[in-house]
Amino acid sequence: MTSYRTTISSKGQVVIPAELREQLGLEKGTPATWSEEQGRLVLTPITERRINEIMGFLKPAPGEPSMFDELFAERERERKREK
Repeated sequence: MTSYRTTISSKGQVVIPAELREQLGLEKGTPATWSEEQGRLVLTPITERRINEIMGFLKPAPGEPSMFDELFAERERERKREK
């Protein structure tokens, strides 16, 4: 794993090194999310590749209900318990 050093500007901005931008296919305007994991900041670019990974993760296995169907079923069970 290669480490890169950057500095946070007075406006809270950081520069992603050119080598990393090229490796990850990051271009001007690429949306990203920040998260905190065990005291580390994690930047996750929302690229087409990442969207495809997310969609694949959410896709149900053959014969299993979709997340959408499962949420509807869970809400129905909750309604029955409330009565």
